[in-house]
Amino acid sequence: MTQEECREYLPESWLPLIGQDPVLSEVFEEHEYDLEGEAVPPFLIQELRGGNLERLRPILSLYGQPGMELLKGLLEIDEAAKDTAEIQLPGGQTAYAGYFFANPAIDPEAAVKTAKRYLRAICQIYEEIFHEPSPVGAKAGVLLLTGQEARDMRERIHQAYIHGKPYLPDLQINDEVGDWFSDLPYQRSCQELSGLLHEALYHISNDYFLSYYLQWPLVEPQPIENPFRPYFELWKMGLMPQFFHHDQMALIDC
Repeated sequence: MTQEECREYLPESWLPLIGQDPVLSEVFEEHEYDLEGEAVPPFLIQELRGGNLERLRPILSLYGQPGMELLKGLLEIDEAAKDTAEIQLPGGQTAYAGYFFANPAIDPEAAVKTAKRYLRAICQIYEEIFHEPSPVGAKAGVLLLTGQEARDMRERIHQAYIHGKPYLPDLQINDEVGDWFSDLPYQRSCQELSGLLHEALYHISNDYFLSYYLQWPLVEPQPIENPFRPYFELWKMGLMPQFFHHDQMALIDC
C-alpha cells in the first residue's frame, strides 16, 4: 500500500503512528489494496506475533480502554500460541504457522467445567437476549473427543455445513449468535476500529467466535458478561466446542 493509499483508506490519526514504527510501516507498505481488499492487512496479527503486538498499542490507545482491552486479548492469544508459531522440519528448516493455535493441554475435568460454562452462556443469550428456547439444552452432556473420534466429528459437522443436513444445533447457533453480535452497537468510535480490524481478527484462527471474544470490549455495555470467554478458554486448551445434538455437545481437539 502506498502512502497515498494509506491516506485514502486509513484514519488520519493512524498515519503518523504507522510512519514512526519501522515494523508497522513495512507491514502496511507490503499490503496491496484492491477493490475487494481491506485497508488493514488481513494477516496483520500474524505479522506481529511473537512479541511485536505491542506495536499496536499507540493505535489501539486512540480508542481508550476498549482498545486497551482488545490489545490485552491479542497478547493473551499470542502467549497461548507461542509454542506453535514455529515447527522444525526434519531437514533442519523452520516452518511458520499460518494461523494461531494452541497445543492441546487437556485437563479433562477443567475442560468439561469450562464447556458447561460456555453452554450456560449460549443458553443465556437465547433465553435473556433472544427470549426464545436455546437449540441446546442447559443440561446437555459433554463429550471429549480426540484422535479418530475427533476427526469423525469434524467431518460430520463439515458435511452438515456443506449440505445443510442433518440438522445440527451448531449451525443455528453460529448463524444466530453471529447475526446478534453483528448488530450490537459500539462504544464511541469503536465501530471504526472493529471495521478496520474485522478481517485481521477473523484471520487469527479463521474463527468468528474468537474474534467476537476480542471485540466484546468494543461494544456498548451489555446485560451479560462476555459470553465468549469460556470459548476462548477452551481454545487455549486446544479444544473446539461443537453442538451436534440438543442434549449433547462435543469438545474436539484442534
